[in-house]
Parts: sequence; C-alpha cells; structure tokens
Amino acid sequence: MEYNILRPLEEPNSLSGINQPQPTLGELPRSIGISILALLTLPTVLAIIFVGFGVVYAGGLRPVIFELSWLTFAFVLIGTSIASKAPVIGEAKILPRAYLAVFTVFAIISVYTTVAVAPSVKMSSYAIGTSVTAILAGLAAAAQKRRFGDKIIVSISWALFVAMLLHAPFWIWLFVIEGNNPEFDWLNRTPGYPSIRTYGYSVEASIAAGLGLYYLSDRSNKVLLFSLALGTTFLWMLLFWSGGRGAFLALLASSTLVAFIAPKFISRIWKFFVATIAVGAGLSLLLPVPNSAYGLLRRADLDAIVNSGSMNELSSNRMSLWSDAYSIFLDKPLFGHGMLQYSHITTDSTLTEHIQVHNILLEALISFGLVGTAAVIFLLGKIWVLAAIRLRRPDTQSTLPVFLIATTLLVHGLVSGTYYHIHSALIIAISLGLLLHDHGEQAKSLD
Repeated sequence: MEYNILRPLEEPNSLSGINQPQPTLGELPRSIGISILALLTLPTVLAIIFVGFGVVYAGGLRPVIFELSWLTFAFVLIGTSIASKAPVIGEAKILPRAYLAVFTVFAIISVYTTVAVAPSVKMSSYAIGTSVTAILAGLAAAAQKRRFGDKIIVSISWALFVAMLLHAPFWIWLFVIEGNNPEFDWLNRTPGYPSIRTYGYSVEASIAAGLGLYYLSDRSNKVLLFSLALGTTFLWMLLFWSGGRGAFLALLASSTLVAFIAPKFISRIWKFFVATIAVGAGLSLLLPVPNSAYGLLRRADLDAIVNSGSMNELSSNRMSLWSDAYSIFLDKPLFGHGMLQYSHITTDSTLTEHIQVHNILLEALISFGLVGTAAVIFLLGKIWVLAAIRLRRPDTQSTLPVFLIATTLLVHGLVSGTYYHIHSALIIAISLGLLLHDHGEQAKSLD
C-alpha cells in the first residue's frame, strides 16, 4: 500500500515551490496510534500518579516508577511496530555492514566490562538492558518510517510538542497542595518526573519539536501558526521558569547549527524564534519561584556568580567531576570500567553522589574506553552527519523536527545527563532512528 500523507506547499511564500510536507497528522494504523498516544499522554499520566497518589513523597519509589513507565512505553513502541508489519528485526537486517560490525564491537566490550571489570555488575547490567531497549526503540521508529513515511515523524513531533503542554496544569495542582510548605523539596519532587532537571529535558525536546513543526508549516494556515506560536511561547515560559539554562543554550546552539545546514531555516523562523523566546521569558518572570534554582533570574546562579571563587563552583562542581572522570579513564583506557560505574570507582568522597559525569564523551570513555567510544562516535556521528547532509535537500526537510530534537539533546549531553535518563535517552534513540535511512522513496513494507 502507498501512502500520500502530506500535501506540498503551493503558496507564494512557500519554500520556493519545493515539495515541502506540512505538519498535519495523517492516518496511521491503530497499533501505531497506540504508541503515539502513549508518548503523548505519559507525562500527564505520571503527573497524576505522582501528585494524586502521593508518589512525590515516596523517595526512591519516584525514579523506579518513572523508569519502569518509560521502559514500558519503549516496549509498547516496539510491540506496536511489529504488529503494524514494521518489524524491528527486519530493519536491523538491512543495516549497512559497517553499522553491524561496529555495533558488534560495542556489544562485546559492554559484555566484557560488565562480567570481568565492573565493580557493580548489577548497575552495568541494568544500563546494558536499558541501552538495548533504547536501540530497539530507535530501530522500531526507523521501521515505521520506512513503512509509513513522513507522517510518523509528524505524529511523533506533535506528540512530544503537546505532551508537555498537557502536563503543565499539574504544577498548579502541586502548588495548591504544597505552595505554602517551606520544607517541600521542589528540586526532586516534581509532578511526573524524578527531578526538575529531568523535567527540563522533556520541555526542551518539546520546544525543538515545535520549532521544527513551525518551519514546515503552511504560512496560509493561520490557526496552525497561532497554535504553534502559543504553545511554543508557553513551553519557553516553562523552560525559563524551571531554570533550564543548559537546555536554552542547547536549543540555541542546535538552532544555529541547523541554520548553517538549512539556510532557509533562519529566514523562515527567526521572527517566530525571537518572539516566542522574548514573550516566554517575560511571562516566566510573573510566575512564583518556589526554590532558588527556579526562575529566569535564578538566585542560585546569582549567588554562585557573586560568591564563587572559581569556575568549578560556578559550574556546579563539573570541573572537578570531569577532571576526576578523565583520571579514571586513564586507569583503563582501552575498554573502560563498564556502564554506570563512576560512583563505585571514584576515590573522591565529595563526588560519590554522582552516578554519571554529565558529559557524554567522558561517560563513554569511562564506560567503554577508547575502542568503545570510537564505536559510539561512529554510530551516532554517521547517523547525524548523513542526516545533516540530507537535510540540505529540500525533499527531505520533513526530518527537521526530529533532527532538532536529537541535536539539542546530544548537545546538552555535553554538560548534562540527557544520555543517562531513560526518557531523554529514548527520545534521542527514536529521533536518530527516524534519521537512520534516506527514506525519500515511497514507503514500503518490510514483510
């Protein structure tokens, strides 16, 4: 069956008459609709569970429920992909041999370090399990893209964009309950998320999706443009209010990078970009600030600038963390220590609270050594570079929303843990899966 899902632009203000797909949802099989609906509603469902059932007060139960919920979503995505005749194994079979060879090397190193090297076999085994799940989710997305075409990109982008808008009202619910409680932990008891930082990862992915969808929009569809402007402004407000400075810089960096790759991006989106940021930032100043880490004018940042005596303090101790991580890498430079081992192998007692080192490259060097890190860079880098090259072609710019999402979260991973937390890791994997192949040809079945 052939799918003609997105009509081209024909307006004078289109991309020079290019066949540019529109960000409107097409028909998808019910099985695929289930996974899209799960992605759309999962933050809201978790917020209801966390606030309505008191999970925000449950200590270690919060991250457990969060992790299991997102892992369940991954299995739903994989299962519905198979049910819709977009088999994950079938997609893996058509991967280039270079991918398979490098992935085999990566897998061997991961198993070896887990069994023979890692101090905590349990943590390393769990990390391997979640990594494999993320890879399978990415392959499921690639298989769906091959079978159903660009509409799967549009559907996933809209799901990510709307999900955090639906989630936002639960902050009001939490404020009604705990707004007058000075002892409430606003950093780690967020509705539906283990911490305010992990919440910010979802918001930045939503903003990236919104920017990409606006770029693809038909300029004559004023309702669509207004909806995207209103939603994106609201998301910027949430990002600035929640103190997401790293997320903002990552979005700025990835948008600048895309502007160089796809030159029409700037002329088409700059007014929207500047206006939504400015209004969102202004609105964030009107919201109550429950903790010094919140807000556009973060008191925690201002105190750090005034009182810190070094870049290390200003960077929340990251300089010490990265220096220590590099020293640990040098202890086993070829194959590393295994995944999620930092807190078990550091000798600095002031850093043992860190499970990961807030830098994707250093994390890879500690976990897999030079050989495994080269494999990771090859796998991620080749997908990204080829997707960037294809993005310059007007007929493939439907991938721009997921390209922005993947780039933003990977750039942010240089200073934070987007690669570590299950939800952001899955979003990266799914986005890269949708960028894996050039599916410019008509969608086709793999059965």
